[in-house]
Amino acid sequence: MTDVKERLKALSIELPVLGAPRYAYEATARWGDLLYVSGQISRTASGEILRGRLGDDATLADGVTAARTAALNLLARVDDAVGLDNVHVLKLNAWASSAPTFVDQPSVIDGASQLLLDVLGDAGRHARTALPAHVLPQGALVELDATIAVRG
Repeated sequence: MTDVKERLKALSIELPVLGAPRYAYEATARWGDLLYVSGQISRTASGEILRGRLGDDATLADGVTAARTAALNLLARVDDAVGLDNVHVLKLNAWASSAPTFVDQPSVIDGASQLLLDVLGDAGRHARTALPAHVLPQGALVELDATIAVRG
């Protein structure tokens, strides 16, 4: 068993099985040693979309849970494309559905960043952008995309 798979097991995390995108794009695109992961929303393994708007009907804790959920989907896409053993997260872009008065998007997206660190260790360290959004696809609370370096 690989280190990443052992970490997932130790954390009692099972990556979701994701289907193909429903629209006209690829879930991932690889160019040389870079893997670009398309936007992953806060959809649970059962298909439920964690919805809401921070500062309106969603709390900071709801946002952190949604960010972790979107990060699990992102990891599943990476695993499907190239596996998780020889990757490093370079850049995480994140959007959190927010009311105009909510300004703590970085704390919300820390849920995703911490999950990447917990699962990938140092390979999960990344640069990041955390932005508010008026609305996200399908009413999702969080959406993430990433640029991943692939070694070997």
